[in-house]
Amino acid sequence: MKSIHKLTIETERLLLVPITMEYAEEIFKEFTPEITTYMFPKSAEHISETERFIQESIEKMLIWNNYQTVILDKLSKEFLGCVGLHIENPLMPELGIWIKKSAFGKKIGREAVAWVTNRAQKNLEFEYLFYPVDQENIPSRKIAESIWWIVQTRENGEEIVHIKATLDPNKILHSVEYRIYKK
Repeated sequence: MKSIHKLTIETERLLLVPITMEYAEEIFKEFTPEITTYMFPKSAEHISETERFIQESIEKMLIWNNYQTVILDKLSKEFLGCVGLHIENPLMPELGIWIKKSAFGKKIGREAVAWVTNRAQKNLEFEYLFYPVDQENIPSRKIAESIWWIVQTRENGEEIVHIKATLDPNKILHSVEYRIYKK
């Protein structure tokens, strides 16, 4: 089996390419405070923070603890965002994605998440994949719901909400957890 840090996923319109330092400047430029409104990490203040994230991602990929990719337009190779599958708990890998602002509304997130989910279903043993999303982040919720991820609810149908503090003391997330179970 191919090393995860060399695995590229090709979709109809996209290339999901393992992250490298080659993309540090674009990630730093595009991972803005607006993009991180509903996310736990804050945008980097210095490019060294982005470089540290990339280095840690590469190290985790080498031990099969992470699959972090950049999303590129298949034809132009334009940088569009990042998608990752974080495998710290192999029974419950966590999916995360962000798309740069100029690429919003093009269903890039749906396509990327669908393909990462598909590859995980075929190649990983897990109980379920999970995708935490802030309740108010409608575009990210639509990504999950468009490809049949299930939001976790109580017996009465009420969404289970996890309140999470972030690195910004003024920002609290009210996340729901979407899951997709192993087929």
